[in-house]
This record gives sequence, C-alpha cells and structure tokens, in this order.
Amino acid sequence: MTEKTKLTALDWIKGGFRSLAANGPQSLKAEALARTLKVSKGSFYWHFKDVAALKKAMLDHWEQLATQQIIAQVDAGSPAPKQRLYDLIEIAASEVSLEYGATGVSAAIRNWAQFDDLAGAYMSKIDQRRLEYVEQLFSQIPQTQRHAKINSQILYSTLIGAQQLEEADQKACLKHTLDIMMSGNRPTPA
Repeated sequence: MTEKTKLTALDWIKGGFRSLAANGPQSLKAEALARTLKVSKGSFYWHFKDVAALKKAMLDHWEQLATQQIIAQVDAGSPAPKQRLYDLIEIAASEVSLEYGATGVSAAIRNWAQFDDLAGAYMSKIDQRRLEYVEQLFSQIPQTQRHAKINSQILYSTLIGAQQLEEADQKACLKHTLDIMMSGNRPTPA
C-alpha cells in the first residue's frame, strides 16, 4: 500500500491478524504494522486510540467472524441436526483467507490468549459459546445429554488440535471424527 492509500479500521485489523499469525502477539505495535502496511502510523491513530483498542477490535471482529457468523450460517442451512454438524465442519475448517493470516491465525490467537488477559477472556468466552453450540447440535440427535456434551468436547478438541498442526487436513480430521461418532461405534464414557 502506498502513503496515498486510505486504510480503513478493517484494513488495520486484517493487518494485525496477518502480523499475529506470522510473528506472534509481540508484533502488534502501531509502528511495525504501519511499516508492514506501508503507511504512516498517523493512519493507525486515525482509527484507534492506541494498540489496546486495536487488539480489542481484532478480538471483537474475530468473535463475530469466526463464531457468530459461522453459527448463523449453519443455522440458516439444513434443519437436520446431523447435516448441520457436517455443515459446521465444512464451514469451520475452510481455509482462512490470506488477508487474515491464513490457517495459522487460529493457533496464533489461542497462543496469544495464554499471555494476554483480554485475549484469554475472549478465548474462554468463545470456546464456551462454540462448545454450547456443538453440544446443542449433538443433543438434537438421539443420545444422552452426557454423550452430547462429551461428543461436543471431542469434536471441538479435534478442531483445536488440527489447527495447531500446520500440515493437518482439518476438514478430513473433523469429518473422520464425526463419522466415527455417528456410526455408533464409540466407547461408553465411564
């Protein structure tokens, strides 16, 4: 981008995610981001009071994009609970756009949450919302509530694990896990 390019707050947020995915949370600094985006840091301060405001905006945006919008998209699809679970996998494990830092961004956000109180609070809230949603989907399939809870934890844990592995085929891992769950050939929890 050139100096004459007018950046929006969303441009800065996306730049923040790319930087986070590539270089970790320590890279979320106004000057470093401005250099990467090839603009003055005055452009940053036009949109954000400080770096803390950018970080909060990034987390708000991520919660909306990677949780609320996915849930809304799944809910707008098939009314069949099993199909909705497969739709969820299809959407949640899709390639993350390069404008957000590609597939490494989810792992980077989870890493950031280990060291930053605000990111940690968002991560906890988002994990809870996602688990509740997946459990809700599983509870619509004939099984005990306990199985629905455990199955939601297994499926979500598979997603998190696959996100941590650069070479993992997230969609295949999740689909295989869900296929096993749906086949009825699973151990009974103690």
